[in-house]
Amino acid sequence: MMNIEMMNISRREFLEGGVAFGGFAATSTLLAFADETNGRRLRIGILSDIHLMERYAAEKFERALLAFRKGRVNGVLICGDLADYGVVPQLEEVAAVWEKVFPDSKGLDGEHVERLFHYGDHDNGGYAHKGDKVLKRYGWTDAERNANTIFYHPKETWERVFGEPWSPVTHKKVRGYDFVLSHHMRERHNDALGLDEFFESFKPDPHKPFFFSKHRVLRNTVCGPGVWGQDNGKVGKLLSAYPNCCAFCGHSHQTAVREDSIWQGAFTAVQVPSLNYVTQEDGHSNKPNGYLAEQGMLLDVYDDRMALHRLDFASQKPLGASWTITLVGDARPFAHETRRRIAKCPEFPEGARLEAKIEVSDAGNGKPHKTLSLSFPVVTGSAGGIRAYDYDVTVYAVCFGGDTSKATRRYFSPQCHFAPSVDTGMMQVSFPLDGFKKWCALKSPTGGAIHVEVRPREIFGKTGRALEADVMVVSHGAKTMADDARMRKAEAQQHEFEAKG
Repeated sequence: MMNIEMMNISRREFLEGGVAFGGFAATSTLLAFADETNGRRLRIGILSDIHLMERYAAEKFERALLAFRKGRVNGVLICGDLADYGVVPQLEEVAAVWEKVFPDSKGLDGEHVERLFHYGDHDNGGYAHKGDKVLKRYGWTDAERNANTIFYHPKETWERVFGEPWSPVTHKKVRGYDFVLSHHMRERHNDALGLDEFFESFKPDPHKPFFFSKHRVLRNTVCGPGVWGQDNGKVGKLLSAYPNCCAFCGHSHQTAVREDSIWQGAFTAVQVPSLNYVTQEDGHSNKPNGYLAEQGMLLDVYDDRMALHRLDFASQKPLGASWTITLVGDARPFAHETRRRIAKCPEFPEGARLEAKIEVSDAGNGKPHKTLSLSFPVVTGSAGGIRAYDYDVTVYAVCFGGDTSKATRRYFSPQCHFAPSVDTGMMQVSFPLDGFKKWCALKSPTGGAIHVEVRPREIFGKTGRALEADVMVVSHGAKTMADDARMRKAEAQQHEFEAKG
């Protein structure tokens, strides 16, 4: 049975359970991985959801393959969604880019590099994605579109484009290791057509890992129970009989920065990020541009362990610490309940400060629009801590002589899709104060204060110590004696507020 530990801890610490997950200890460049050949049996480049359509997607694919070529991989796994529109010309472009980087499927040393591709729902989902846009893009008639839609002839298309036999479940061996590839099929889109029959005769070596890949997310495994695009759970039940199985899936486009992208239960599962664009779960007040990301993975297999590296092809650096899956013992430390219990908190660097001020702009309706402008340092974890996944921002509006209102929002760093060395500097947040409309200090001349707290958060929910700041609401001045009296009272309350910290 396989265990998982971080690369930078000792074997004794791992067995004792004193594991500190999430530290940044990865090598400085992707090419540095090419030197780690000591005892390595297998190296596989891993991608998903490449969605070839426009030229920029093909360029991303080519850059990723070039990095794998320099790293001397033995094969490249793609977990589906090769052709974005599900049409033949886009699948032909996938084959053309592959041939450009790996001519005759050969790498730098002339050795064979195995193509471990399979269909996703965009490739073989039963229709051409984008509908009428396909007709316009290619100038096809309805009949020509149908002739070029992969779903209508998935076997014939695959065998012509890639020159290899096709079946709903494909079994390949790479350097003695088994790879079971499950193509997405419309008939069984929520599990895997033909997989039950395949496993009736498949007898993997129990002393070695074997690898399984499908497109849809394996239910209740990676990225938590709420992640989009899960299957119906039947495949996971089938794989549960094989503790030496390491399963890969795509489809959800979740970023590999997520520490819950790897899961352990009866088997091991890994969520592979989209090379084309990554996304985030709902519940955040900003949305960094996921189309700028270029993420993938690299798997190294040894006799006693496997190392899984998360890669940022855009900066040519690791996204975070590599995960090591040990091939001995019974502990399952990457079960999410275990990770949640022992996760460390990300922390702001010593001496970090939170800058806060209120800004007023024209809302376009003759009324002022107030926002709270915040500035604080990004938590990268590069100094020995752990990287923040996102940030909780809580604002308290404290009205002099009135009630306290509270609002909380969650934010990503704008560079969260890239390597920690890129995601640095100060983060700027504009927190809307519309939620405090009924709070009198924001609409009356009596004044008041806003208290703000910012906490770095890791994916399992733990937060580090908060940076805090107070902002005084500027008074609009007194126009009557009554107003003047209220102003003097407000000033006294302000001094009392400041004295209490």
